[in-house]
Amino acid sequence: MEKILRRGLGLLFVTTALSGCATAVIQGATRVTHQVSIASNEDAAQAGDASAQYKVGAGHCCSIAGSSGVLNNQAATHWFCKAAAQNNADAQYELGRIYSGDLVRGPNGPAKLASKLTEQPKNKSLALMWLNLATANGNQDAAKKAAELSKSMAPSEIADAAAKQAKPQAQPCEWNAVYPDHKI
Repeated sequence: MEKILRRGLGLLFVTTALSGCATAVIQGATRVTHQVSIASNEDAAQAGDASAQYKVGAGHCCSIAGSSGVLNNQAATHWFCKAAAQNNADAQYELGRIYSGDLVRGPNGPAKLASKLTEQPKNKSLALMWLNLATANGNQDAAKKAAELSKSMAPSEIADAAAKQAKPQAQPCEWNAVYPDHKI
């Protein structure tokens, strides 16, 4: 029995060690992919192409970015806001996800853990507005995310989201405008 227990613990240790290595490799590959996406779409994004703006935003979003090793939500939301203003449903969904406090996506284990251990800034009514717009523009995931978010909101917050939805262009959009106390 002791021999089986030692083997099991040894296997658990090796598996845990290897999973950490795999995560680092996946994060590195993801970062390179995002950098390539940013570089290959930046000119079109600057020229106003909503799809390219979404791709540049996605490249900055929710992964380790830059030499500082932090999430680059300011750059991500800058580009998502430009695409969302042109009714890009995926950019609207990402803004809703980010402003609901869901800042990390993909295989970024350390960042996911950190986001769960710390309180993330949230603007639920703004998040719901973006998710409702994304739903109206055809994003399949937005309706589910909006329904989940609505369960945690007061009726006044839901009404505020509906009022904001009537004039989305008048709402703050970029990270530093939405969260002036959490500037990046």
